[in-house]
This record gives sequence, C-alpha cells and structure tokens, in this order.
Amino acid sequence: MDASADSTNAAVTFDLWQTLVFEADGTATSMVRRDARSKQMVRRLSQLGAGLEISVVRDAFNALSSEITAGHDHGFDAPYEDWISILVDRLAPGLAEQIDSTEIAHIGKLVDQTFLDTPPKLLDGTRELLSELRNRGLKIGLISNTGLTSPQTYETWFARHEILEGFDFLAFSNGQSVAKPDAAIFEITLSNLGVNAKRSLHVGDNMHTDVAGAAAVGMSTVWVRGGTNSPVETTIKPNYTVDSAIELPAIVDDWLVSSGG
Repeated sequence: MDASADSTNAAVTFDLWQTLVFEADGTATSMVRRDARSKQMVRRLSQLGAGLEISVVRDAFNALSSEITAGHDHGFDAPYEDWISILVDRLAPGLAEQIDSTEIAHIGKLVDQTFLDTPPKLLDGTRELLSELRNRGLKIGLISNTGLTSPQTYETWFARHEILEGFDFLAFSNGQSVAKPDAAIFEITLSNLGVNAKRSLHVGDNMHTDVAGAAAVGMSTVWVRGGTNSPVETTIKPNYTVDSAIELPAIVDDWLVSSGG
C-alpha cells in the first residue's frame, strides 16, 4: 500500500447481489428456492384453512418479487414481514387480518429457511477481501436491496461463511424501508460508519441503483461489470470499473491517494 494513501476515517461499502453473492446456476433467481418456498407456503396456508395449488402460489411469489424489484429502482421498500403479510392477503384474501403478527412472523421464518437450505454462492475470496480492506484501516459497510429474505437470515448466512464480522454496518432495504438509489439508505450507512461521503467508495453492479445512487450523495464508485441491467437509464459514469470485486484492493489503494488521503 502506498505510504501516502491515508485510510483514516475512510470506508468501502458493498452491494450484495451480483457483487458478492451469485446464484449457483448463474441466474438472478433460484428456481429450486422458489419452488421450496412455494411448497412451504402451500403447506402452511393449508393448515390455516386455505387450500391452494402450488402454481398459484409460485405465480404470486414471482409477481411480488417483480413488484419489489421495480420498487427498488425508485427507492422503495417495506419491512420483510409486511411483504409476507401482503403475499398472504393476496393468496387468501382476509386471512392476514385474521391471523396475528406471530403467525406472519412464523410464515416469514418458513420462507427464510428455504434461503438457508438452498443458498446462493458467495464470491470466492470474499472473506480474504474483507480482511485485506480492514487491514488497511477502512470501515466496511453493506448496502443491499432485498425483499423476500429477511436481514436476520442474511446475517445468519454471513455468520456461517465467517464474513459477518467483516462488516461494520449492514443496511438491507427491507430493514431500513428504503432502497438504493434513494439517498437515505446511503446516508444511514455512512452515518453509522461515521464516515463522510467524500471519503467513501461504493462497489456494485447496477449502474442506476449503485453507481448513480452513490454518486448522488458524493461517494466515489466502482462498477462491477456484467451484473444486473436496470430498466432505468443513467448517464453517470463510475470512477472505476472491474470484472470482479476481488480486484478491489488495487483500486482502493489508487482511490485513497487520488481522493486526497
């Protein structure tokens, strides 16, 4: 590391999906997991008196997932259990009003368990990458748009991979009720890290939510090429472009010098 690069009170924040986490089959969604959570929902709703075909439940999950993703592009999200309640109400109108929050939470845990049972793939070398950045004295954050998996389940999965302690703060859109590219989720993260935007570098695959969103609050940006294509166009250009987040240490060293470290 260049001796002139000062990492004091500087931070790197990461996107999650298509940056550090990928589906094993290379797609943005796992059909195995979608089938598993649909089966769990059919089983539980049947126990509550609402008999449904699995195809109906699968279609409802897919429709809600698409709705959540579309909302993310405009900075919108809601708490995880709110989405579960909405799904239950759409599948069995009136049922969500008859059952209490404890039951909604239980259904949410059944859906969450399918993530843990059929998890995505963590980018090889992530634990070492986080450690290398931490050794440079950097604060490390995560800013992730997510809908139908709870923040607690992500934390459980991170702990299994021994990367949970690699982050100083985790911001999930369905935990903060706001999504990238809205400035609020970046500002919440920077506030919790205790770092100014001008001394922060955000890494992500989405040009609209990650690059344009982070740039709008004054952060420097790294675009991980080849990830998600947002339907929302942006003219904002990233400060750096990489094919993999594993390339980040050299980028960070350059950024620390050029950002006035």
